[in-house]
Amino acid sequence: MRETQKSIYDKVKSLKPEMGVGWHVWNNNSFSPIYRAEQDRAEMAPYTDFLKVVMYQNCAGERMVDYVNSVGETYFGDVPKQELLEFHYRVLDYGPEADMKHLAATGFSADYVLRETKRAEEGLAGAKTKLWPGIDIDIPTGNNSVKSTPEMMRAAVEAAFKGGADGVILSRKYPEMKLANVRIAGEALRDRLVLACAALSVEVVNLEFALLHLGHSVIASTCS
Repeated sequence: MRETQKSIYDKVKSLKPEMGVGWHVWNNNSFSPIYRAEQDRAEMAPYTDFLKVVMYQNCAGERMVDYVNSVGETYFGDVPKQELLEFHYRVLDYGPEADMKHLAATGFSADYVLRETKRAEEGLAGAKTKLWPGIDIDIPTGNNSVKSTPEMMRAAVEAAFKGGADGVILSRKYPEMKLANVRIAGEALRDRLVLACAALSVEVVNLEFALLHLGHSVIASTCS
């Protein structure tokens, strides 16, 4: 994978040096310690202009339950499911999150976004690579699983920037998103930018201008 990514990066730069090249680190990064250990940010940085690390806080609850059920039937087959979930929380350095019975219905917290953003930022320390966490807005989940709310959206966006993100990618597909949730994510961005621009004595004329001026990015994503 690393060789393939570097080859793509080199080819793109040879054709259009100013074009940004980056990668999508999929949601398994939030569940599997083995997969996470393979994602060496420092190693990726030289051929990465931007990195979308998936932090789909809502559907991650349902997906973590599916992951634990899967590995709990195979190589962790002797470990009770709740104990296995708690083991992963410890190894992945998560704070207090819901138990197996309630995780799908609650999703992961904004604290998960904060911790994962900080961890990714630390891995990129000293690199020019931009960190753009992927934030879940209305990614479909099961009938009994958590659905996005405006309050969740604001908390997740604020947590990403508090953790050191350069921008966010509102994920995953615009047709899936409810306008109320998109609107509150935009308000969270504007609130942050007003504070940042005030510190720089810059007037916020519009969100796009402010994002460009401050080096932040907000992008629509089609990755799952």
